[in-house]
Amino acid sequence: MLRKSVCQGLVAILALALTTEVVAVDWNVSLWGKRRAFTEHVEKLAELVSARTNGEFTLNLSYGGLSKNRENLDGISIGAFEMAQFCAGYHHDKNPTITILELPFLGVGSLQQERMLSQAVYQHPAVVADMARWNATLLMPSPLPQYNVDEALDHYIAHYTSKTMDAWGPILDAKGIQRSYTEAELVTFRKKVAGPAAEAWIVDNSAKGIPAQELYDLMMATLAQ
Repeated sequence: MLRKSVCQGLVAILALALTTEVVAVDWNVSLWGKRRAFTEHVEKLAELVSARTNGEFTLNLSYGGLSKNRENLDGISIGAFEMAQFCAGYHHDKNPTITILELPFLGVGSLQQERMLSQAVYQHPAVVADMARWNATLLMPSPLPQYNVDEALDHYIAHYTSKTMDAWGPILDAKGIQRSYTEAELVTFRKKVAGPAAEAWIVDNSAKGIPAQELYDLMMATLAQ
């Protein structure tokens, strides 16, 4: 995600690159941990930005050197850095609209489906307004098993699948660990877990003035497609 103001700057810079010379620009990007499947799309984005501007626009990726992982939204809001990765589940009160993507047993069957679902939710006016409170705009999701730049996210999904999911599959099989459920079991889970969880999320966030039912309906309609 990016600060709202500099996101608009990105558009101007890229448009300028197609016609005349570009003034060198550096953005600081706050991540945490170390380079891994979860950060591959950001690494790819940095590579693409540098290549397509002949090194005039660079993303300086910092793994923990700019902010704590639970304070990246705060850092964005005060302009401490231009871009950051964050997890909605770390601070529900800071980003209540996108916590809808964390509801259980939604029926998401692939990372690609997760990507499309996230992108649909990110474009909703309530989500845009929610992020604007932090002077931020969402750039792209980090899909985990459960507008995109414009190739970077394709790389992320391919990398996460090949390096993480494909690697764990044989290990789980060898240990006899069940990795899927029958449709009957899923129906039970949805009735006893997913349904009550979704209803509680809708009631709680509707009370905060968020169009919770509308967001939930959008998500389910996107999944149905």
